[in-house]
Amino acid sequence: MTVELNVWMIHAAPMARPVAADAEATKARILAAATALVAERGIDGTTVRDVAAAGRVSLATVLHYFVSKDGLHQAVVAAMDTELKTLRAELLTALRPGTSAIDVIDAMVRRAWVFARAHQAAHRIVLRTVLTEGGMPQERIDTLMLPALDDAASILSSVLGVKPVRARLTVQSIVQLSARYAIASDAELCAVTGAATVDDADRRIADHLVDIARGLLTPITT
Repeated sequence: MTVELNVWMIHAAPMARPVAADAEATKARILAAATALVAERGIDGTTVRDVAAAGRVSLATVLHYFVSKDGLHQAVVAAMDTELKTLRAELLTALRPGTSAIDVIDAMVRRAWVFARAHQAAHRIVLRTVLTEGGMPQERIDTLMLPALDDAASILSSVLGVKPVRARLTVQSIVQLSARYAIASDAELCAVTGAATVDDADRRIADHLVDIARGLLTPITT
């Protein structure tokens, strides 16, 4: 009877999650907790113990995956940069053959705004870094900002017929505006847009950013 019961329990028990899957889920939870805390307090105001508590893991677990506070901070920044590179690739899909200039601008700006709002904490971290260091770190300028601006200037100047410098500065202006609006609280966005709901505020900001981009990029083509 005992043997039969044990066999039944083995077959009835749910399949265990792979160890690797659990490890990745734990790392993702730690990174999410670290991102939120660093965005709120800055790296100097965040301890590894804070991250462990927020991520519902032990201090040893955080150190096992990230070694130190500096390693954790580097992982947060690296994860953010990876997603920015993914966005850059996604924006290029707006440039389908036969797509009008207005549709290109609309698609790229709205997608960028959705991304910015979804990564509010990451944008706050970047802003804190800029304020603390007196500007964007040169490494990020060289590896992230310049390649993106070069691509944008080349593509938009070709598709829209604008000068590369005009396309370059317009893209940077839209990025800066999007980042500032993205780090705002829901209450602030509703206040500045006069919207009754956050969803309405998001739509109004997106429309506004599109209007600005169109105004800066389309007059030369008409």
